[in-house]
Formats: sequence, structure tokens, C-alpha cells
Amino acid sequence: MENKTTPLVVDLDHTLIETDLFFISSLGVLSRKPWLLFHYFFWLWKGKGFLKDQLVKRFEINIPELPYNQSVINYILQRKKQGCKIVLATASHKNYAFAVAKYLKLFDDVIATNKDFNLSSNNKAETLVQRFGEGNFDYMGDHIRDLPVWEVSQLSIIVNATSRIISNTKHLNTLILSSKNQKPSTRYDKKARKI
Repeated sequence: MENKTTPLVVDLDHTLIETDLFFISSLGVLSRKPWLLFHYFFWLWKGKGFLKDQLVKRFEINIPELPYNQSVINYILQRKKQGCKIVLATASHKNYAFAVAKYLKLFDDVIATNKDFNLSSNNKAETLVQRFGEGNFDYMGDHIRDLPVWEVSQLSIIVNATSRIISNTKHLNTLILSSKNQKPSTRYDKKARKI
């Protein structure tokens, strides 16, 4: 059982929201300006953080219309009531991450990708260990890329779990919030979340 005051760190793409902001912004930029395809590969060559920085400058995401995962929001609210610090940690660009945090008003802090650093997988694990210490935070994620983060967290909270993820996390202290065969609620009702 997790310590009720342990910080809860939450991933954004396919965890808090049922989509991927990198995919949406890439599609948005390239569908509007297909000639930027050559720039896209150059930006990627300069690094994934640099590419995401270029995309965010060229595409605005409608934050209130994102498909939020209500079961994740409910769990965050439950932990917030217990006095836990709630942190959004994402490989999405910081501008998008801060906009989501501002809209939801659930997070005490945000850690995200910037032009020079892509906060994903091992980079995310190292950043969170530097910030909280190994085993001193719970982490909620959805993808096998989150395995390095789950391995240094106290509790591995899995959203949209696949059999592959369940198999690869058997050695960890896990909580499966939802699995791929479940249909989570994706409408976020801001008025319904009274703390």
C-alpha cells in the first residue's frame, strides 16, 4: 500500500489524456504546411526536444477539448485529498504541459520537455530521482517506455495496461488503474471535481 503523502507523478500522453500531443502537433503542422516536412526531419535531427519546440511554435492545441481520462482525474483527486503533492511529468512540450495544468488546476508542479531536453524514459527516471530520490514517489504512466520510471518509483500505477506491460512490471509494486480492454471515461467535467 502506498504512503499517502508520497508525491504522485502523472504522465500526460495516453495517461491523463487519451491521445498524444506530439502526434497531434505533428499532424497539425504538416497538414497545414506540408512543405515543412523537410524542416521536420532537420528539426528531428537536432533532437526530439528541438522538434517539439518547433511544433509548439506553429500549432496551438485546444486544451479544454482534449479527451481527458476521468478515472485518472478521479485518482488524482483522491490522492490530493490525502495531502499528496501532484506533479505532471511529461515528454510533451512544456508549453502544452503548463496549459493543461493551468486548465485542470490539479497539479502542484510541472516537469516537461523543452528545446534542449526530451523528458522521456530514462531521462524522466533520472530527473525524478534527482528531484525526489529513488523510491520516494509514485508514478502513473501507460507505456513500456515508462518502465525505467516505474523501476525507480515506490508504486507503479499503470493506465491502459497491456499484457506486455503487466508482464514486464510483475517484479514491481503495481496498481493497475485500467487495462486496454476497459473503456475509460474521457469527458472531463470541471464542475464535478469538487475537492
